[in-house]
Amino acid sequence: MGRSTRRGPASRLDDRATSTEGATTRFEPEHPGESRDHALLSSLRDIVLVRNADGILTYCSPSVSDALGYQPVELEGTRERDLIHAGDVDARDDLVSASPPGGPPLPPIEVRMRDREGDWHWFENIEINCLDDPDVNGIVTTARDVTTRKAESAALLERSLRDPLTGIPNRLALMERLDVALSRAERSQDVVAVLFCDLDDFKIVNDGYGHEFADRVLVEIARRLERLQRKSDTVARIGGDEFVVVCDGLHDVEEATAIASRIHATIEQPIVVDGRQCLITSSIGIATVDGTSVEHADSATLLRNADAAMYRAKRRGRARWHRFDDVLVEEASRRFELEADLTPALERGEFVLQYEPIHELARRTVVGVEAFLGWEHPSRGFLRAGQFLETAEQTGLIVPIGAWAIRAACIQARRWQDAGWPGWMSVNLSARELAEPGLAEVVAATLDETGVAPDRLWLELTESVLMRASCSATSELTTIQELGVHIGVDAFGTGHTPLPRLQQLPTDFLKLDGALVANMTSDGEIHAPGCDMVAALVQVGTTLGLSVIAVGIQTEVETALLIECGCQYGQGELRARPGPASRPEPVANPAIVDLRDRRRT
Repeated sequence: MGRSTRRGPASRLDDRATSTEGATTRFEPEHPGESRDHALLSSLRDIVLVRNADGILTYCSPSVSDALGYQPVELEGTRERDLIHAGDVDARDDLVSASPPGGPPLPPIEVRMRDREGDWHWFENIEINCLDDPDVNGIVTTARDVTTRKAESAALLERSLRDPLTGIPNRLALMERLDVALSRAERSQDVVAVLFCDLDDFKIVNDGYGHEFADRVLVEIARRLERLQRKSDTVARIGGDEFVVVCDGLHDVEEATAIASRIHATIEQPIVVDGRQCLITSSIGIATVDGTSVEHADSATLLRNADAAMYRAKRRGRARWHRFDDVLVEEASRRFELEADLTPALERGEFVLQYEPIHELARRTVVGVEAFLGWEHPSRGFLRAGQFLETAEQTGLIVPIGAWAIRAACIQARRWQDAGWPGWMSVNLSARELAEPGLAEVVAATLDETGVAPDRLWLELTESVLMRASCSATSELTTIQELGVHIGVDAFGTGHTPLPRLQQLPTDFLKLDGALVANMTSDGEIHAPGCDMVAALVQVGTTLGLSVIAVGIQTEVETALLIECGCQYGQGELRARPGPASRPEPVANPAIVDLRDRRRT
């Protein structure tokens, strides 16, 4: 508590009221009952004060000595309001004035009272207006010291607004401060900027160095961001590897982009923990609002816009920043509409699966199919997965939709299995599905329900998703593989997967990205470097004992080149486009109807 230079009641005994009405009346017990009451009051830890209509203290319980350091005689006859903080007196008086004499006790009110040394303490006071009671003739205050409780509550509130790992503000504190920044901008007409910063591929740090190392990296990044911030800025951690910086009082948008550049530069500096060096990059989304349009903005929307801009930076190659612009406004609008439509789409049965045959290239027979998710949107028509999956992932709806897709594909696979076709069914998994605990249980339950043979189900994830998979996610895939299900890497060859890492993953097959297949020819001629690349990747798969499937085959020349490279399986529009379920016949070109062609007619 701070020391006060203001004189306390004890130093102002000469200010006591001298009128007969305000004179001090000492307690002189005349009856045994009164002695008992006095003894009880003496044993109380709470303070009991009585003041008359003029605000003069006429009684102070002995407990005032322990609570405030005064002897009762020092206070009796002084003005009660001199004990109370000036900022609390009016609220207390307004409460009392609203209560007529003889009424019930008033609701508790917290006020600050000063002790003999000039320090302030918090008390919870209950006031009773007994001015019309001739035995009391005053307002009775029962005061309980709640200083410790207030301090503990303040500390608890402070902890609730802080990220426990880094000690910087959390999401709740961020939103409160962003609200304040927007209010200030409305008055000052300055610019408010939200910079949403996501660390690139941070799961690799977690898996490669361990969680303790990763936590220390996050703490170091928080310290670096704090050193960059201005006095009026807020740096917060709102997720595992997500940080947000709120800047207000900016003169223009260019200041925000300059801050984003500085954040990039400071994060990219090497981080050394226990002698081990770690290099981190970040993708940053920037959303701004100025004083002229702030009345139409709100904190949640501004944060969501910055998040959308960050994802655009990710899609453009990571390690960069991007500003929320008109294109993203349109994208956001479409995304919000899709979000609203996605929620009931599963219940209404609007999702469908289409199937693309997978061939054994040399024999030209259908050995499997890949299931592709589609959405029969009630107003937009047929939507391919790429038109809505990102929104489904961001909202988490991909988890129930993905579970439906696995089940629907298994039901169809069982039908083909019962019809005597021995091929497999391949289904894609998203990063969100893999991150969700319980994926293995979903797969196991689906296999039990549908009765499809486990080795008929092939699950595939993109190379980038698998490389960023956490230890728990990899363990989940291993459990699924132990059921007899095949696990594969889709879009293989687009990343930079180290061979040792590939060996550690629970994989059974590789799918070569379509761009690699297309690069085997150029202007109708054989492109040797492209063929060499495919041959090398096929050799990697073969060496590891994995099946290799080429995706996106468009021409017979590509088919011949793939066979020459040793690739065993392939799929693409040369044979058949994705279409509805019909039995995949073991012929060169299965008769599978293309829904898209049918819709065009």
